[in-house]
Order: sequence, then structure tokens, then C-alpha cells
Amino acid sequence: MSENRFRNIAATCIVLAVLIALAVATYIWLRPSTSVLVDRGDGRSFNLSFADNFDAQDWYISDFTFPSTFYRTGWVAENVHSGASSISLEINRTPVDHQPFSGAEVQKTGFYGYGRYEVVMQAASGSGLVSSFFTHTDATFGDLHDEIDIEFLGNNTRRLQANIFAEGKTKGSIYIDLPFDASDAPHLYAFDWQPDSVSWFVDGEHVKTVTSAERPIPQTPGRIIMNIWTGSKDQYAWHGPPEFEDGTRAKYYCVSFRALGDRGTQCSDRSLRWPVIGGSL
Repeated sequence: MSENRFRNIAATCIVLAVLIALAVATYIWLRPSTSVLVDRGDGRSFNLSFADNFDAQDWYISDFTFPSTFYRTGWVAENVHSGASSISLEINRTPVDHQPFSGAEVQKTGFYGYGRYEVVMQAASGSGLVSSFFTHTDATFGDLHDEIDIEFLGNNTRRLQANIFAEGKTKGSIYIDLPFDASDAPHLYAFDWQPDSVSWFVDGEHVKTVTSAERPIPQTPGRIIMNIWTGSKDQYAWHGPPEFEDGTRAKYYCVSFRALGDRGTQCSDRSLRWPVIGGSL
């Protein structure tokens, strides 16, 4: 074999290797979730206590990674844990795809609009953490970005962060001081979404209302999502640097939605089963 032919073959092999590496890297970077449920469902009221079970037909467990530098967390199904009375969402320092942290997320199947949303949860504690309960939709589902948030920043779990996005825009976070540490025990949190307002509640007590005169109110039904994550350096001023303990978890005991005009049961009904909660429950 001539030296020139050998060089040509070697060059071709190198080019093919580079192309294969690029293809693999592209797949990893944009790794899709092949089982995301986009069925919008019927939007009916529901009341689900995790003391009963965690039904995969009711919940989609996220197992994918965003090509994003806002999140530094990939969703891993193994980080969703089902216990006797709750589910817990774990975050750890196991890298996944191009992200340095592995977190967890669950989404309620279907889409939900105006009504009252309740969750019994215990927030995660630790600098760098965000644990949440929110409604959300965006271009992923062919919608504009509408969102209503209940979030806890692990660097200060004595306050609740609320927010709303309407058509991708927000006027900024709303901070609500709490008379307790949200990471010490489960509490009942809720928001009531009306066509012209959103109101938040803690342990049954009204704590904040935003009206359409103050901010645009979301109008698009969305997914109900719970997750735990950490962000990039740009988010450190907000949630703190990632100094949390590896394996930290947020716990969720009950989620309910009562559609506007309905009179069904909710998490706040005393008959449901979970540990004794501080406050007015």
C-alpha cells in the first residue's frame, strides 16, 4: 500500500470518527423524552393522596435533559422515590448528559385551567436548591408560556416565592414570609386561579392576591409540575451556590385540583392521611 493511499485512508477514518462523535454529542445534548404525554385530557377536578399510591397513569416521570444553561440539572426517573405516605424528589451530584447534577420531576397528566390548586409538601433545604409546585405550558405543547408558581429556595426556606408568567412575561417574583421553616415539616400550600386574579394560601390562610389590574393573568391551561433542581452561576444570586447536601429531597404528600365551579374534595380535607402538619390543618 502506497504512503499516499495510507494517508488518505487514515484521513477518511479520522473524518468518520469526528462525524460519529458529533452525532453522538448532538444526540446527548438534545436527548428527547420519547414518552412525554401531550394528551391534554379533560381538565377535570382530582384529589390524589400519595398515602394511597403513586399511579404512573396519573403522573409522568420526567427522564430527559434540557439543552439549557439556566438549568444545570437533568431529570432522572431513579430520583423519584415513592414512600408509605409521600413521594420524594431527590437531587445529587451524579452528572447526566451535559449537566453536572441529577434532579427529579413529575408532571400530572392532562392540562388544567381555572380553579384551586393545593399541595401538601415539605421543601428541600440547602443553598442552590429550588423545590416547586406549579402550572406550566409553553412552545413544547404548542402554547405561549403561561405559568403560576409556588417555589422554595433552599437558601431561605422561611419564605415562599410566588410568580406568574403570562405569554412569556413576568413582572418578577413575589416573596411571602412564612411563620415557620418550610423544610422542617409538610404544610398545605395553594393558589386559586381566576380569569382576572391569582391568590395564594398557606395552611388555609390567604397570603397574597394579584389582579389583572396589577399583572397580566395567565389564560392557558397547563401541566401541573413538581420538581427539584439547581441552576447556573447566573442563578447563584437568586438561589445561592450549589452547597446543598448530596441526596437532598423534597417531599410531597397530596396534590389536588378543584376546577372553577366544582365542589369536590381537596387536600385540605381533614379526612386525608398524612403526618400531622403544622399550622391550621
